[in-house]
Amino acid sequence: MVVKRFLSPHLVLVLTCALYMIFGAIIFQILEGQKFDSAKNRSLLRIEEVSDTYINNVFDSLEERRPQIEALVGIKNLTQSFFVRKQEIARQIIGRNKFVFDEYIGSVFAAHRISRHGYDEDAPRWDFINSFFFTATMLTSIGYGYVAPSTFYGRLFGVIYCLIGIPLTLVTVANVAKFISETVFLCHYELWKYWMRFKNRNKEGGAEEEMRELFGEADDEQEILDRVRLVRFPPIVVFMFVFIYGLFGAYIVQINESDWTYAESLYFMFISILTVGFGDYRPRSENLMIVLAVVMGGIMLTTMCMDVVGRMYLKEIHYLGRKLQTNNPFYLIREAKARRRRAAMASLLAQLAKGMIFAHKNYSELSRKKSKKKMSRRRPSHVLPDGKFMFARQAPDPPRECQVVSTSAYSVRLAWAPAFSADDKVTYNVRYRLKYTKSKEDAKIRELKGIEGNSAEIMSIESCSLYEFRITAVSRFGESKAVYLVQYTEPQLSPQHILATKIAPNSVELTWEPPYKRSHSVKHYMVYWTDNPSSRLSDWQKVVVQGRKVVFPELKYDWFYMFCANACFKDGQRSPLSRSLFVKTDKLEFHNYCVGHSQTVEIMEILTRPDEATENTPLLKRDYASFVV
Repeated sequence: MVVKRFLSPHLVLVLTCALYMIFGAIIFQILEGQKFDSAKNRSLLRIEEVSDTYINNVFDSLEERRPQIEALVGIKNLTQSFFVRKQEIARQIIGRNKFVFDEYIGSVFAAHRISRHGYDEDAPRWDFINSFFFTATMLTSIGYGYVAPSTFYGRLFGVIYCLIGIPLTLVTVANVAKFISETVFLCHYELWKYWMRFKNRNKEGGAEEEMRELFGEADDEQEILDRVRLVRFPPIVVFMFVFIYGLFGAYIVQINESDWTYAESLYFMFISILTVGFGDYRPRSENLMIVLAVVMGGIMLTTMCMDVVGRMYLKEIHYLGRKLQTNNPFYLIREAKARRRRAAMASLLAQLAKGMIFAHKNYSELSRKKSKKKMSRRRPSHVLPDGKFMFARQAPDPPRECQVVSTSAYSVRLAWAPAFSADDKVTYNVRYRLKYTKSKEDAKIRELKGIEGNSAEIMSIESCSLYEFRITAVSRFGESKAVYLVQYTEPQLSPQHILATKIAPNSVELTWEPPYKRSHSVKHYMVYWTDNPSSRLSDWQKVVVQGRKVVFPELKYDWFYMFCANACFKDGQRSPLSRSLFVKTDKLEFHNYCVGHSQTVEIMEILTRPDEATENTPLLKRDYASFVV
């Protein structure tokens, strides 16, 4: 059942791609075959005519200059005049026949452009075999260039054919490669499972463990793949598969192409499976299908290798990128450098201020020389109090990590991280207004000043409206740039202030408040959630909750989820959906025993100890618990 579930979509895709290649081969054979043969014959006739003309002209030139040539032959002493007369006769013959010779060379090059690999019997033609080989190598982006369309309709069809065929072929190759990689993962998991059973049986004195099927009839494909990914498959083995396959494929090509050496076959094989395709080596027509089959297998294995490496390592790299919490990591680097530069400038100015302060001096000697009037007008010394120095008077940075915590029909809760500032006392201002309105009164900007904390709740706003918020940090040195947030307020009948809290790395608690209207007639709440944010709402999973709190335990690690809810009333009506919450679970942290281990068997042996977990332990336990608040 599992094999059928895995194999059927891949087989349909491969058959579709093969039929598409056959269709293209037939069309190219119809459009290009007849004209190619006629053009080839015309080129051969043209070369023959021009060569005959050139030979006849050379013969006529020699006949006209026969007396001069015989006179040269009769000369016995090879003097300088002999060589001069000989060169003069040769120049006359060449000058007379130069036009015909150039025409002959041009006809040869024109024929070569039509038939790129000569005019022998084994040269490529637009028959079905060569046409199919051409379409297959074109759609896989190899492009040897043995033959190419020369007619207008053939080139037009080639462009349209590639626009559809190349994506189809790439998807097919990637799909088959993914199927092969998943099969390899399954085989590796089976071998590992039998190995662990064998080791446990030896440790327990021959006690046999009950054999259980790896997958049941009701298992989902995604759960199967999640279970298989627990075993880390070494990617170097896949690279070895590709390398060994290249050696084996080169041997097959070398057997069929007897005039090639093994080094040339190996070069042709790896250049082909890497989709480079220089076209400097051309197999014979009777070997094209064998070579094509070997090359297609190598391309699929290479794609499988990339898929395995992507699963093992690229996901970790993407996780590090997401931890930066921004799409532009260079922005964070620039901001950090700017903060360090401002802090260094403030410290420098403080040191300069210390040096500019001078101590109070005794002016008794100076006072004797001055009058009492001047002494009375003398100002005190410019000494700053202790601990008071000159700092860089710059406005603070904008607040960081500004976000909308929750919303209701008539309020919005905002939160942010503290802003960097040289001043100890920093307050925050929040300005807000309706985003789109025609009334000048509604477009008026309202403001909350002097907020000392890192959160604020905006009250007395309209429901089902789009508001714009601007958050700034204020110190005695000025006001920072504004951070913009845009948020819709909730409808009056929807759950209010819906909030998601992570109570564990892979557990999320969802809470909300009752609607503003008809709160006493609420029968229950319906919570929608999904682990695929791009899916439709009809594909989301639903949970019926009697209270105002629900816990989602044991979700996937390092994954994105979306949640929303609505209220179901006793008369059967439902409220509009609340705003969607986008939540990401934390990354899985392995047991301390696993740190530093590099072998899959040793790691899985520790993870599958009888006192910790067994194969009968559920992998993804789903248990939704709701609480009445």
